[in-house]
Amino acid sequence: MNIKYLESLRKKLGIQITSKQLQEIINTLEKKRPCNFLVFGLGNDTPLWNRVNKKGRTVFLENMKEWYDKVIEKNTKTEAYIVKYTTKRKNWKKLLKNKKKLFLKLPKEITEIKWDVILVDAPRGWRDDQPGRMQSIYMASKLIKKKGHIFVHDCWREVEAVYSDKFLLRKNLIKQVQSLRHYKIK
Repeated sequence: MNIKYLESLRKKLGIQITSKQLQEIINTLEKKRPCNFLVFGLGNDTPLWNRVNKKGRTVFLENMKEWYDKVIEKNTKTEAYIVKYTTKRKNWKKLLKNKKKLFLKLPKEITEIKWDVILVDAPRGWRDDQPGRMQSIYMASKLIKKKGHIFVHDCWREVEAVYSDKFLLRKNLIKQVQSLRHYKIK
């Protein structure tokens, strides 16, 4: 998909990820597909991810029930699960030293698979009273297969940057497109 098309699609669907960031993820999915693609967060980009990985398995994890219902109503064939985060962003420094509290209980449909590609774009993480993405990043590091790809959005924020470097390892960072980091796990 070219950038012009992605930009028009972004505007039409109300996707927050930039066209260049979308292109980076799509390029990886196109090389890996059909693949197992796990997305932390349902969003306006849900139909795009389903389409790009059409013959693969694309699964979404969402913590906001109202948002889950709204997106699933429009995308009835989407495989998605409600999850419950147990952290608050304000505790991110303490949690770095307590991996047990970073474990996120997930359905066996998620944990029994080693994922080829994972996108961390949820939960909310811009205020201290929100869960932050600490558990998502940590769990992505546990669920990815060797030589798998992990994308973390909003790495301009300190929490996302620090957790990505710690659990996905800075040496595995292969590219950064604006605030989107792309890791290949060795």
